[in-house]
This record gives sequence, structure tokens and C-alpha cells, in this order.
Amino acid sequence: MRTAMVLCVGVLAGCSASDEDLFVGVFESETRENFGSVTQGEYRIEVVAASTDTYVATIYRRETLLGTRELVRCPVEREARFRRFSPGRAEVLCSDDVDGFLDGFLSFSENGISVAAIKPKYANSPELVRQEGLEPGDPSLFESRHHKAKYYAHVLGYFFGFRKVR
Repeated sequence: MRTAMVLCVGVLAGCSASDEDLFVGVFESETRENFGSVTQGEYRIEVVAASTDTYVATIYRRETLLGTRELVRCPVEREARFRRFSPGRAEVLCSDDVDGFLDGFLSFSENGISVAAIKPKYANSPELVRQEGLEPGDPSLFESRHHKAKYYAHVLGYFFGFRKVR
């Protein structure tokens, strides 16, 4: 069992924890190519450990404070996208308040995620769907794409990849 020394000086003022803690730090949204927001770093999440098992996440968009959320560790199964995650370590932080800005979680996937995405030829020429006799949602419209970001979060109803910067 891993133990992390945690010394907190006020919940929002700051907290230092062992480098072993995956979730303590500053995270910025990834590039669009790696499942991030339109602009790299558009979203920033700062996470401090409030206690051994509780975290406080503060989120910003373009340097504007959006809010804070208390998070706790929860089962990986709470994140639907991780039901088909790449093999390797995965961990999830959740909030009981699913109406919040994080929609309940920040997650880590050691080997990234694979997601279904519309094939570029259909995205670039939607008329091909009808011409080829396909219906919206047809499985042949999609391909699996792998993204290497290790962190993911729900932000304002969207799901983005993040990178830990500190």
C-alpha cells in the first residue's frame, strides 16, 4: 500500500503531497489532436489534496475562474469511456455533485484511451453517407482512434484530454 505524506495549509491555500500522487498538481488541456480543447491550455485544473483521500479541484478557462469541486477516489467503472480503456493503470476522482462543472471527475489512464470517431472522409464530405447508402450512426462510419493523453476531465459538458504541467 502506498502512503503519501500530506501537509495541508488551508484547503485552497495549498497543499503539498508526495510526487507519487497522480492527481495533485496543475493540468492544462491538451492539443486538439490529442483529444484536447480547441486551444491547447484553454482549460487549467489545479488540484490540491485536502486530506489523504479528498481533493479540491479549481478550474479555469482562459484564466477566468469557473469554480471549485471536492473530489474523492471512485471506481474506474464510473467513467464510461474507460470501459474500453487501454490496458494499464487507470484511476478516477469523482464528485457526488454531477451537476457541477467537472461533471464529477478527473481521471488518469496510463496508456491513454481509444474512442470511436467519424472517419475523415465522412466528416469532410457528409453527402457521402447518403451516396453510399449508409444511415447516421452506422458503425462503418466510424473508426477507433487512440489518444496518448494520460489525464482526462469533464469540463462544461465536454470531455477533454489534459497534461500535467506541475
